[in-house]
Amino acid sequence: MDAGKVLTYLSYLVSAVFFLGGLFVIFGMFLPSYVPTQFRIMFGIVLMLWGIYRSVITYTKSRQLDNE
Repeated sequence: MDAGKVLTYLSYLVSAVFFLGGLFVIFGMFLPSYVPTQFRIMFGIVLMLWGIYRSVITYTKSRQLDNE
């Protein structure tokens, strides 16, 4: 297996971890109950968007490398 493929799969895995982490933060599984709800939702959405961003960037870069 090519090292580039391994790094691509690792990038997708990290993206999924960020997205799921954002969901867990929103539903209150990672942060204590005294953290304000608005902060939890905002922080969770940022984590989810970061996960989506990373997966799109990874997909775009892997497509560019495949076309070269």
